[in-house]
Amino acid sequence: MIRLVIYFIFLVGLLLSQEATAFIKYFNNDRDFLGDKPMLASERKAVKHIRVSYNEARQPILKEWINTQGQPDKREIFSYDKEGKLLSRAILKKNNKPDKVITYGDSEPWGIEFRTYFYNDNVNISYMDQRSEFQMSSGNQIEQINFFTVDNRHYGSISFTYDRLGFLTNEIWVKEPEIQIVRRFKYQYDIMAQVKQIWEYDRTGNLISHQALQQAPADELYKKPPPRTGNLLSEAGLIIEELRSSRMVAPNPAFIPVTLWDQLVTNNEDRFDIDFISVDEMNVKFREPNSQDILSISLDRVASVVSRYGEIIYP
Repeated sequence: MIRLVIYFIFLVGLLLSQEATAFIKYFNNDRDFLGDKPMLASERKAVKHIRVSYNEARQPILKEWINTQGQPDKREIFSYDKEGKLLSRAILKKNNKPDKVITYGDSEPWGIEFRTYFYNDNVNISYMDQRSEFQMSSGNQIEQINFFTVDNRHYGSISFTYDRLGFLTNEIWVKEPEIQIVRRFKYQYDIMAQVKQIWEYDRTGNLISHQALQQAPADELYKKPPPRTGNLLSEAGLIIEELRSSRMVAPNPAFIPVTLWDQLVTNNEDRFDIDFISVDEMNVKFREPNSQDILSISLDRVASVVSRYGEIIYP
């Protein structure tokens, strides 16, 4: 099965860049940091301030917002290429959990996939030095990706939703700033059968493909070994790529079970063939096989409803 587990990436205490700290500066606020107006080290005691660690090239590699107790409320980590160009930033919350990862450059795979699908070569937009912002949820999963041009034009987003087990269930592509849905995927995982089904819908909501894939064994899920580098940005990059590769359709089809009727399962595990009609906050409406009479059953008696094509209708 493919679960988008990120928490092991951001291990507590692994707040070290690959580069060693050359020196540290202290600032009263972000304005002073941007203007490079440091405060005296003796002035920082018992007051809120910003502590910034720099590399030998005088570039910030770790930025920390320090509270009056001397503890960091938030951290930001920076990564650069060999030429000193900013590649990515990771923003951590007070509990050291990731809040956002930002990558820069037009070679970022998610941005490429979005632009390739939606835009053609005639669109006069430059994506040089564009950025992709990966927003993390409270459950440490990628919740949304936002795409911006170098002049801060928000041109697209991809959002993800998960079930209670952490499986990806929906993926929605949106053209910004119009907030226009241009593509949508629905995912369903059968843990027992080790089958993943994917439905793809176009911008008008029409189903354009439905595939079932045999899932890889657990020891083959991760194409890269679990990160052990201690570098947050490198590890975040592996997880972001793992999400991308896990949701891509591979030529490995599986059998999709098809039955004559939809199936309703009650809380006491009784199973009934039905012709499903609708579900609301109170009831499931259906017909019995070969009957025109519309019946209903209270939701508090229903464990699940599965369509004749294997798609979970409820819950």
